[in-house]
Amino acid sequence: MTTITFRVSEEEKEFIQRMAEFNGMSLSELSRNQILESLEDQIDLRLYEKALQAHHTKDESISLQEMKKVLDI
Repeated sequence: MTTITFRVSEEEKEFIQRMAEFNGMSLSELSRNQILESLEDQIDLRLYEKALQAHHTKDESISLQEMKKVLDI
């Protein structure tokens, strides 16, 4: 395993440490989890935005009434 170091103010360190304790985690575990979760959220958002753009570009959706006609219901 490798180490990554970043600088924070003393107040930020205290806050992060309290949050780690609150969540029953080490400061390292909390930081790692939050960073990875945030990055994964960014990927999810970008994928959603691309899918939405593709949908708007070529909208192939149909209404419920149209679907019922297609399915002969």
